[in-house]
Amino acid sequence: MNLDGKIEVFTQRLARDPHSRVFAPLADLLRQAGRWDDALELLDDGLGRHPDYVSALVIKGRTLLDSGRMDLARQVLVRVLELDPENIVVLCLLTEDARSRQDWEAAVPLLEKLVVLDPDDERWAGALTEARGFAGSELPTDLSDSSFVTLTLVDIYLAQGYRAKALEALRQMAALEPGRQDIRQRLAEIESEQAGPAFPSREAPPGFQDPGGPSLNPAAAAGTRRVQEKKKFEEWINRIREESGPAS
Repeated sequence: MNLDGKIEVFTQRLARDPHSRVFAPLADLLRQAGRWDDALELLDDGLGRHPDYVSALVIKGRTLLDSGRMDLARQVLVRVLELDPENIVVLCLLTEDARSRQDWEAAVPLLEKLVVLDPDDERWAGALTEARGFAGSELPTDLSDSSFVTLTLVDIYLAQGYRAKALEALRQMAALEPGRQDIRQRLAEIESEQAGPAFPSREAPPGFQDPGGPSLNPAAAAGTRRVQEKKKFEEWINRIREESGPAS
């Protein structure tokens, strides 16, 4: 069934039971169709009857994000965390928003929760290291713990102007993993660079790799993260629709 057909089915179901929670999956279908104002109107009406319905609040936050109303979206999503502090979908959405704005101070506590709540997703640990570095959090000065020495750490050292520490970390990695060509190439590049100004502490160095893969250009990184989080959100919203009953 296409999107318009699904909208029609849920519209009919809501007409039969106007006080039901079917308004939430219907609103999400409207969101997907780009009918953001219609979706928000429906959500506001439904939330008037079910003010603490977390699923509807999440859909409202996502709709506001999609329509570019970022400040309102953050307010709604923060409200969700007050009701459900371990809501992974909302933590992902707020993290995506914070990182796209390079608001590292906001991103750190969100990522700390995701590392604990979603340990199977390896992106969060790398993203947390990145955010802590750009937030100005103290980085390790003792590199004896090889488990923390990564290319991400190297890029953070470079971003904050610690060229010597970056070289030390790369040399340690090269000694531990002599077969890794990427480490040897990076080491050679930095050693051959002429002395010059360090990268500004709040900007990503050229080529900095986001844990999800793309360069840390805000627009590009946000776009890739949106694809990743869209899948997680869609899996969640499908469960909401199943709880509301079949669409056909």
